[in-house]
Amino acid sequence: MSITGRILLGAGILAGLVIIAPFALLATGAYRLMYIPAESMLPTFDVGDKIVVRMSPPAMFNRGDIVVVNNGSGSLYIKRIAGLAGDRIAVRGGIVILNGRPVPQRQIGEDQVQPGIYGNRARRLVEQFPGEASPHEIYDLGDSRGDEFAEHVVTPEHVFLLGDNRDQSADSRFSREEQGLEQVALSDIRGAPLFFYATAGRHRVGDGAGH
Repeated sequence: MSITGRILLGAGILAGLVIIAPFALLATGAYRLMYIPAESMLPTFDVGDKIVVRMSPPAMFNRGDIVVVNNGSGSLYIKRIAGLAGDRIAVRGGIVILNGRPVPQRQIGEDQVQPGIYGNRARRLVEQFPGEASPHEIYDLGDSRGDEFAEHVVTPEHVFLLGDNRDQSADSRFSREEQGLEQVALSDIRGAPLFFYATAGRHRVGDGAGH
């Protein structure tokens, strides 16, 4: 075989491996494709986004991490860690109070959203939890019942989770009877998002989906 032929053959084999490898990993169960069906993590995830999830808990848990959790009935939710074991956490006027200190929020814009019970205009805010590597964005639609949450201490082996679309998220602020998550046991964390493989809005295919 000529040198050119060997080069073409090698390139073909490499391309085949690149195509096959992701499907092989999915077949092992180590990774999973997930579809974002609801608005609870806007603006981080758009409805219709599709992501690759690593189906194993992170080695360490940090405030600000996005995780995939079992909601107690077999469904998987995607939420952001706001509080770790031992943290005192409350919400007052829509602002997270962590260990007695408010987590600052700064408005960076306003977006049109799908009409809901809290209206169709969302303030786009930036906040950053203590210890979080970089800020993240959230939506605020105005006054809602989730804007007030009495202080609780996060119990050992648990985390406190929030959705980024704060007024449209059933998360740790709400009881299971209210379709919420309450505090989530570490054993119920199933994995973490890695990247987008198809997008419905502002993201690009291949963008990281972990923050």
